[in-house]
Amino acid sequence: MTKDMEDKQPTGNKVKIPVELAHFLRQESYSLLIKGHTGTGKTTLALSILRTLNMNKDCLYISTRVSPDQLFQYHTWMDEFFSQPRKTPDTIPDELENEKNTHPIFVDGRLDEPVALFERITNELMDVKAPTIVIDSWDSIGFFMDKEASMSNSKVLQTWRERAGAKLIFVTEHPEDRTLDFLTDGIVDLRQKYHNERVIREIVLSKLRGVRINKPSYMFSVNNGIFHSYDHYHPSEFVDSSHFLQSDNSAKKDLLRSKSHVTTGYHELDEMFGGGFPTGGMASIELGPHVNAKVAFAFLGKLIANFIASENLLVFQPFEKTGQDIVSRYIKSHGLQNDLIKIITSTAQSKKSTVPPSESVDNQSDQIQDAIQKIKKKYQKKMLLTILGPEMVDGFSNESSKINHESLSFIKSNSDLSIFVSRRLPDNKHTHLSEIADIRLLILEIDGTLCLQSETPWSHLYAIATSPKNHEISLGPIV
Repeated sequence: MTKDMEDKQPTGNKVKIPVELAHFLRQESYSLLIKGHTGTGKTTLALSILRTLNMNKDCLYISTRVSPDQLFQYHTWMDEFFSQPRKTPDTIPDELENEKNTHPIFVDGRLDEPVALFERITNELMDVKAPTIVIDSWDSIGFFMDKEASMSNSKVLQTWRERAGAKLIFVTEHPEDRTLDFLTDGIVDLRQKYHNERVIREIVLSKLRGVRINKPSYMFSVNNGIFHSYDHYHPSEFVDSSHFLQSDNSAKKDLLRSKSHVTTGYHELDEMFGGGFPTGGMASIELGPHVNAKVAFAFLGKLIANFIASENLLVFQPFEKTGQDIVSRYIKSHGLQNDLIKIITSTAQSKKSTVPPSESVDNQSDQIQDAIQKIKKKYQKKMLLTILGPEMVDGFSNESSKINHESLSFIKSNSDLSIFVSRRLPDNKHTHLSEIADIRLLILEIDGTLCLQSETPWSHLYAIATSPKNHEISLGPIV
């Protein structure tokens, strides 16, 4: 696959290797040990390394666990990336043995004896036919030899690897075995665990000779048979939230996906929700304790921009001082009508305000209902999006507030879509709002990675990533 083709692929469909490992892989010669229990993604990483190095020839992949046909079946991108047919030495006609490009890349070593496999590897290194060799897995060789013989053979391979200037990648399913640890130049450990019944995959960079390891672990996914790691969350990526308020022409035209759904701006969520946010529905978005409110605004940027650009209606309450100036600038820059948008300013944000918090919430509730009534009366045929922040959400659980089920019902029944952004309670208990919401999302930080978790409906985790080119937010399924 060419770089131009990869640039068109959605995030999560591109190979992405942790930056420290990527630097290590650019060295001219090395040996790398990939460890991990069954199903952690070792084979996907090994194949993805060949892809990121653009190594689709002059390499050898010895598979001792599955056949080459199965590798191509499980990793569909390989058909396009590797120009050679799926050949093993037994299937190559004798008259083609010496012709160009007939040297097999994938070798089925499931039935080979350890000695035969070892000889095949050393022959490749001596003949320098394949400067990159992947042994998947070394267990088939090392576990059928005594420890002394295994160590001796490993040293021989390392010596020939250095002389040939080759790259040697070992894969093993026994992380506890440290036989190769001191011999190899690099060690990565793939692990799998669970967070709230969702799968989390983690790559741990244990040793990368010649490379400083700044971040020892990253979350990754193997979606579509491709290894894709995710960078750690940094609030600085969301400092200028105006980057995220950009309308997508295609999404704008398709704002109303059907009579029953409004597009979220993300095809992954649209598919999960059966077409998007339900028309007339309510969505609750909760933020974890370490997540900046600007992340929520950035996440909703596509939806807000498309509502404004398509000249529909918006009632918006900034949350934690985020969004007011940006929405106002966006309206002016596009020459749109100001009366299509109503911004409800929080009185609690004013330092001079002497209004008690409970009264402030009550006043805003009245303002919101009044704004909805006026804007809907003036533009009866336009769609209305109502987005309210944590102050209002807190009010729904405040016993001293006049806000009650009736006001909540009014907002929902008069909006084509209502979204409430709040902070997750310390004890993780559900609020009244989240319990009655049609869609319930949680944005949180897990092991340094910013994630989106849908609790209603249930789904696996999605990593939240930002593009350095256009600052666009994308979602990558962690599978």
